[in-house]
Amino acid sequence: MPRSAFGHLFGSQLAACWAIGLLARPSLDELSAMLSRLRTASIEADLSGGNGMTVAIAESFFGKQIGIIAPSMLDAAGRRFANQLNENSDSFARHSSLPEMNHNEIVAWASADSTEHALLYLSCSGIHPRVASRMDWMLENVDVESSWIIDCEGESLLENLLYAAHLTDWISIALALIGGVDPSEMGSIDSLKAHLSSIQ
Repeated sequence: MPRSAFGHLFGSQLAACWAIGLLARPSLDELSAMLSRLRTASIEADLSGGNGMTVAIAESFFGKQIGIIAPSMLDAAGRRFANQLNENSDSFARHSSLPEMNHNEIVAWASADSTEHALLYLSCSGIHPRVASRMDWMLENVDVESSWIIDCEGESLLENLLYAAHLTDWISIALALIGGVDPSEMGSIDSLKAHLSSIQ
């Protein structure tokens, strides 16, 4: 399954980008330090023995429609998280990018039923100040009972994105378990594939 092969797929793509010079290759010391920080973050997010944040977020998401809002630099992490929630925990989730969503979707969020929806914002230290101001405004003015902001830690955008992938995967698995869903099952996808393969 592609979702479980994330590390292999991502690692191969990253190595190719380094090899052709599309991205600057970090030093071995930088890579080692980043992997150590990510390992610590993953242990803290673990459902058994972690710090409890992933479970708390998942519990607040249960039974709600979930919105994930991210600045454009974390757009891939936000989209991936929405997909993981859809697939792993059978939950309705959608992703929107700042500042674009402020041009239209903000109207719906400002009038949303605070008990039916949950919001999670992804942030990091490198976001543009104007985008940060938009996020601050939303935190103050969008009335949703379950509202979280995750600061995607790291010393580079690569680390921010990998941190987000680790933490949000744990949240999607926690939400699945809370809802009694097997996160490894994907019956509707298998059914669709079987249907499509039967068409001549």
